[in-house]
Amino acid sequence: MTRQPSPARTAPAQEPSQRRPPAVAVAPESARLQRQPWRVWAVALLLTLLGGLLVLRLFDMQIRLWSFYAQPAAQASAVNSVDDSASRGLIVDRDGELMALDRFTYQLTATPRHIPQEQWKPLAALLEQVAGIPQAQTLEALGQNPDGLYAVLARDLDYAQGQALLRMEEALLEDQDEENDTLVQQLNIAPTPRRFYPQERLASQVLGFLNGERRPLLGLERYYDPFLRSDGVGLPRGNWQPVDVLPETTRRFLPTGKGKALVLTLDRTVQWIIEDELRQGVEVYGAQGGTVIVMDPKTGAILGMANIPTFDPNNFLEEDASTFTNPAVSAQYEPGSIFKIITMAAAIDAGAVEPTTVFTDTGMITLGQRTFLNSSRVGAGQLTVADALALSDNVVTIQVAETLGAKEFYRAVFRFGFGEATEIDLSNEIPGQVKAPGDPDWSLSDLATNSFGQGVAVTPIQMVAAAAAIANGGQLMRPYLVDARLHDGYILKTQPTVVRRVLRPEAAATMTEMMVHTVEKGNRAARVNGYAVAGKSGTAEIATQEGYNTRETIASFLGFAPADDPQFVVLVKLDRPDPDISPWASKTAAPIFSRIAYRLLDHLNVPPDDIRLATVQEAADDRAD
Repeated sequence: MTRQPSPARTAPAQEPSQRRPPAVAVAPESARLQRQPWRVWAVALLLTLLGGLLVLRLFDMQIRLWSFYAQPAAQASAVNSVDDSASRGLIVDRDGELMALDRFTYQLTATPRHIPQEQWKPLAALLEQVAGIPQAQTLEALGQNPDGLYAVLARDLDYAQGQALLRMEEALLEDQDEENDTLVQQLNIAPTPRRFYPQERLASQVLGFLNGERRPLLGLERYYDPFLRSDGVGLPRGNWQPVDVLPETTRRFLPTGKGKALVLTLDRTVQWIIEDELRQGVEVYGAQGGTVIVMDPKTGAILGMANIPTFDPNNFLEEDASTFTNPAVSAQYEPGSIFKIITMAAAIDAGAVEPTTVFTDTGMITLGQRTFLNSSRVGAGQLTVADALALSDNVVTIQVAETLGAKEFYRAVFRFGFGEATEIDLSNEIPGQVKAPGDPDWSLSDLATNSFGQGVAVTPIQMVAAAAAIANGGQLMRPYLVDARLHDGYILKTQPTVVRRVLRPEAAATMTEMMVHTVEKGNRAARVNGYAVAGKSGTAEIATQEGYNTRETIASFLGFAPADDPQFVVLVKLDRPDPDISPWASKTAAPIFSRIAYRLLDHLNVPPDDIRLATVQEAADDRAD
């Protein structure tokens, strides 16, 4: 067995047992030499020399790997300190909770050609006795390529199994039996890294995972693969800072010396809250799935991103591969009436309408050779723009878009970021689709349908970012998931990026007031006691080849709180809720939003409006004095 370092070698040596494992006889060396070509021995000699050179390089690895197994707090930093091209940086949430790291297991390999076949069964029996490796598994591995120079007898052996095999090695060598020494040379046990996700299903589609060949699939693992690999790139140019600038709790698992890591904007508690509420919502309303995103509107930092169905990255081979993709960035859909906030914001920003501007709803309107109705199929009479948004009136929304004009409407749609990727730091983001004047298949009727969120394809992350621009005084921020990258004791913080201004601050403030009015008048199920909430629901019928399916819908709610000083923006999206329970977002997605917002405000320690505003007023009075 080739002597390679492992975590076990740093443990105190154990006395050989009085009853050693049975020796396994091998063919005389002279007979074996006669049967083997000289090239095999040349290769074996070369490998032996290389193995000797590696001993010195990997000596430090022995001590670090022992600390990995000896104490949990050292596991993360030890893995990232190993000078091994296979090792990979760890990932923690914004509070330092472990999200992804390397764990080391053992792998047992052999050289079938150099082990006589008559000794396979005794060897298989010995391995089963010592480490519980099934005899059939050993025999199958040797028999697949009996003349080969390499065969994997067992993968992912745990610590106890690895220790048992190493003790077997010691015992065979202590026998001072030439035949056993030869056998040992044909076996090799070595620690191998395996990616481990301590939170299991939590945020799995955000993180992505490594496959059996340690290649990253999707998510942060794939996007940041060039950085996370120990042999990959380092920190880009920027304002490097020592890791000590991070809070102590955040850096408790981070490597203090050589090593790499990602510190996320993701909050594990926020992630748990939204996954818990989304799971319950999908069950209660009989939906096929759903998505929830939580974003800080002031910075673009993603605090949580959840989807159902999901998967366990530790056991991805047992999971449905269709669940690996992250629909929050990789799936487009027609948003429905939540898109009306874009139409209204554009018109108010351009000065085309005001909240008090009155339009007449007769129940139908014709534009571009097509006639459009309200979802209720009745007219509401005269409505202000603010009330039209609160009641989600299609006819008035189309009139607002017509007043604004197609050119300005689509200029605003693109300004909000639709039709292009947000450039969030996740793999496989898609840009959505927007038809506009000048496109060969665009017509004036598209202005009508697009104004209330049909005929336009968006992604959940685009909708969250657009609403966050309203909450952020009109500035569109680039969403991001990594707060800092760590390399060799230094970090590079991600700086929030303003993409562009999409609304005048005054227009953003007016839209916020209209969205508060919408919650109070039209989406009361989204309210949160003690807080002013701004938001809008949307129920979109699903397009098919035969037209829109009136029974299958996508129900969503998009809002932020507190309205006067938003701490987060939340999108709740349910895919195909059971129409016999309710297809409407105001009855399904809105109450889910309310429960999520209440729990987030509590978690983030945001006082109710009356207490918070009174404190602000007292501080202002003190400054005035």
